[in-house]
Amino acid sequence: MEYFKLFIIENFVLMCISLVMIVNALQRYREHPKLSKYTVLIISAALFLAVAGLFQNLAQYVWVSIPLTTIFSVLGYVFRPVCLYFFILLSLKRTDGKLFFLTWIPLVINMLIYVFAFIPATKEFVVVYILDTVDNSIYFGGGPLRFASHIISLGYLLWLIYCSTSQLKAKHFNHAIVLIVCALFVIMAVVIETFFNDAGDIHLLNTTIGVSAITYYLYLHIEKSQVDMLSGLFNRESFFSDIVKMEKSVTGVIQFDMNGLKFINDNYGHLEGDKALMTISDCILKSAKGNMYAYRLGGDEFIVLANKKTEEEIVNAIEKFKANLSKTNYHCSVGYAFKKEGTETISELIKESEKMMYKDKEEFYKNSKFERRKALHS
Repeated sequence: MEYFKLFIIENFVLMCISLVMIVNALQRYREHPKLSKYTVLIISAALFLAVAGLFQNLAQYVWVSIPLTTIFSVLGYVFRPVCLYFFILLSLKRTDGKLFFLTWIPLVINMLIYVFAFIPATKEFVVVYILDTVDNSIYFGGGPLRFASHIISLGYLLWLIYCSTSQLKAKHFNHAIVLIVCALFVIMAVVIETFFNDAGDIHLLNTTIGVSAITYYLYLHIEKSQVDMLSGLFNRESFFSDIVKMEKSVTGVIQFDMNGLKFINDNYGHLEGDKALMTISDCILKSAKGNMYAYRLGGDEFIVLANKKTEEEIVNAIEKFKANLSKTNYHCSVGYAFKKEGTETISELIKESEKMMYKDKEEFYKNSKFERRKALHS
């Protein structure tokens, strides 16, 4: 009973937040099915790890049962990388690639390794518990293969960091800080359990993964509140927040306005119009690299803030955008402004780039007849 009391006390906050998050994820399932599904799986796996740790302690110190201690210990080792694997599935955009099935092979290998803990001839290489008949206590004794779970978890963790940071694109770099900090805490827990746990009584990783799961979930929700759901670019609120934070560091502004969106909506439907906006957004993402932050202000209006960029880099970004857009059936007017003297404010750069963009739009409609635009979108 004492162990249950300690478990509730140590994990009460974690359990309360987890319950709230699971209910919230289920309520938002229709809106964000992937986020909701993997959030529930991650939190459930993290709670399972905590419960497995509880029953391992009960089996080891209260029931004094080597078979049960081994079972719950092995369950903990097997489910640690599983929890991190759910993180990866959550962060990836696609999980249907031809070779994606290879990603769960480490999980299978990990499970097979810990099966050896139940085979008398091999258990000393994995996890073994020894009964001291003098004081009727069970002591932990593990072989080198017991670190398989730690190594595979670390590998998945590094892959998770790579997946998340490689998909930043339009995101601010500091949006990755939360994930990196969570990853560092998990790595620290792995190191402590691996090198400072001779007695086998330190179980930091289970709780650390659970806390990291909650933190990462909150991070994803904060991120979604700052991103335009259709385009994947930052939204209008983020733009107004960032122009205050980056007032001194922004050296240029690029504005984009799609040509013919109303024509597409009126003649082909709003789904086709959304498809056009997503295509233009993708072209902007591919051209706005480094410290260039892209936003959708609303409708067919887009803007990029170039942070500490030269005019040449801004012009190159525009050229890349036009090259990518030329491969589609859509048209977009573009204008930019560069802070040459270091005296212009962001507001002045926005006005100047907007003026240049509308001039480009006038040129487009002057040289493009209606029937020609109609043919382009047929």
